[in-house]
Amino acid sequence: MSRKPLCIDSKVVDRIDRGTESVFKCSANRHVPFSSYFAEKLPGIEARVQQVESFIQTLAPYKTGVRLVILKNKPQYFLVTKDIIYIGEPMLETRGHLEKALMKFWYRENVQHLFAYESLFEEVYTDFLMYLAKGHLKIEDPFRGVRTKIGGSRWPHVLKSMQSYCQSPWKNSEHYQFCAQMQRQDSPLKDQILELSLRPILVSSWIESYQDLSFREQYQLVRNLREMIAGDHVPELPLVKTGGLVPQSAPLLEASEAVKNISNFLMSSVLAKTSEAHRVFVTLVANNLSRYGYNDALGGIYFDMLVISDSKIDPKSEQFKHFVALSKQNPRTKMAIKDPDNLWMLPSIYPIHWKSMESLHANRIVYSKCGSYDFNFVWQFAVATEKLMILNACKDQKINLAGYLKNGAESFGEQNKNIPFIQFHIPSLMMRKDQLSNVDDVYELVSRREIDNPVFQSLGWQKLMWSEKAQAYQPKSFIDGIEWFKTQ
Repeated sequence: MSRKPLCIDSKVVDRIDRGTESVFKCSANRHVPFSSYFAEKLPGIEARVQQVESFIQTLAPYKTGVRLVILKNKPQYFLVTKDIIYIGEPMLETRGHLEKALMKFWYRENVQHLFAYESLFEEVYTDFLMYLAKGHLKIEDPFRGVRTKIGGSRWPHVLKSMQSYCQSPWKNSEHYQFCAQMQRQDSPLKDQILELSLRPILVSSWIESYQDLSFREQYQLVRNLREMIAGDHVPELPLVKTGGLVPQSAPLLEASEAVKNISNFLMSSVLAKTSEAHRVFVTLVANNLSRYGYNDALGGIYFDMLVISDSKIDPKSEQFKHFVALSKQNPRTKMAIKDPDNLWMLPSIYPIHWKSMESLHANRIVYSKCGSYDFNFVWQFAVATEKLMILNACKDQKINLAGYLKNGAESFGEQNKNIPFIQFHIPSLMMRKDQLSNVDDVYELVSRREIDNPVFQSLGWQKLMWSEKAQAYQPKSFIDGIEWFKTQ
């Protein structure tokens, strides 16, 4: 008789069910049988719910109540409907997921706008609310123990394959069950991965922008958060993903469009005209996205070094492991490798399906190629890079790029004695495009080393300097179209 009746002191949670056990909100004054589970767990659940409620009250109160259903036999399950939150017991007990569900419930009560990337926006917006309510954003994976971390992702490395997405604590709470059953490769989630993997870079930009506001601006921004999703937006954002008709063939366009749409949602709000704090916030978000490597004006993905193979890459090979290790040893260097079908943004070992060279740019490109090529092949990289090294790699030889990364072509020659190569400076070659266009086999031409050849004369070759260290030639010339070469 001395036991306190089990109930939850909440304005939004009307009842909680767990199998045959239930509790109701205290104002309902409902008697329920004693539950050892709720006797132990309810105080913690109540405290978490009240923390969210207290923050939400400063924006706009919940309009309706919600029922919370705890699932004992579906540990990865998470679903928010218009009146019920379903959550697996391990996810309930791990930080972040219950709060995220309550934020989404409020968001859906208030949002007035549908647009092409609304599901991504919902994640970013409710993450931001969670940060404001708790002072941090640490959502934990109950099965792997990892937590979300602000500021840890850069463009374009934030883009994820399905495997990377499922291992990340940034995956949507709704997707834990899918990720636990990844053999269902026909799932519609496959087409959403690219979009949803942008969440950490976007929310990090939002949080860091908020931190840079003055106290007065922070107060004004928070006060207007409901208006951001409920107020007018001019112009209305598109409902169709124009870049998403064939997302797997153009992943960068799809990802870039998603970032632009989220940014446009902020800029198109009526708050951009009425709130100084909102305008400052939008500007800071754009600056932070640029700082994370995203710049729409550049129109593409930029790497310090891109390695391309014209044959299929084996991720289990020693060669692949060398590239991954090199990337880890040089964490400030943006490296990627590509074969005919896939792109690996190192040090990630999971590829993104990427067939074309479209929108890929690098300070240096190393192309591992077997067979002859003409200058037209070289010029196709004119938009992608200035420095192109083509390796004559028909044999199964390990390529060491450590020296090249630090000191250039001469060090490459020193570390790779038996690999022929030619390094081009493409802008210089383009100056003599007419004189070079009839060359059928560049490697065969260079192998002859005929300085008086009209092709080399057009490049201003005066003499060939031999590097004993690199076992390679460096032409002395007026035009540095061919900077180094080694033949056999």
